[in-house]
Amino acid sequence: MGMKEVTDLIGPPTDSNRYITGKAFIPYYFGDDRARVEWHYKGIGRITFSAGGAFGQRASVQWVEYDPNEIGYVR
Repeated sequence: MGMKEVTDLIGPPTDSNRYITGKAFIPYYFGDDRARVEWHYKGIGRITFSAGGAFGQRASVQWVEYDPNEIGYVR
């Protein structure tokens, strides 16, 4: 599931965060998951997308964390 599908289903995130993974430092690694995007939803939780492929692969949901105590902002 991509970012557009998630936005259409549950709306825009309260806040977001982007970071690189260890795969970004592997020479000649051209796969996806070089970066991740984390969307925070107040009172719902977080959705993490795998992104950052070398050839522009679209971001897809990596995992979903349900947390009713989520404040909705990057800490």
